[in-house]
Amino acid sequence: MIYDGVSIDPEQLYSQQEVIAILNKGSSADCDLVAIRNNYDKKFGSELIYRYPHTVGMDLGVVLTPVKEGFLCIPFNEMDSEDYEIFEPDKASLLSAGELKSIKKEWDRYTRGLSSALSSMWKIQHAREKK
Repeated sequence: MIYDGVSIDPEQLYSQQEVIAILNKGSSADCDLVAIRNNYDKKFGSELIYRYPHTVGMDLGVVLTPVKEGFLCIPFNEMDSEDYEIFEPDKASLLSAGELKSIKKEWDRYTRGLSSALSSMWKIQHAREKK
């Protein structure tokens, strides 16, 4: 399969159960994903894991991780300056095609809005600085 421009054999990915076990053995924090990121980067030339720092359902954000079975959504509701995201592995789940499409639509809507707002901010600030 091709994921994020990279050819991947799904059998070389961690399983959902392995990722959850790694988080449960550790502190359930972002630092626990370092080994997975490094392994994916070594095998595929990319860490393949993405943070989605926007509310999904009732969660503050999620990390999207490719696994053998599909794409694992690992929610977080807490962050700190040392461990970054604190995950809730018991709430991790595989995403359906419909859920992935919904997240993509939400992201596209958000980034279009942010881009428009930043353009407006620049115009306003540029005009102020020209005075």
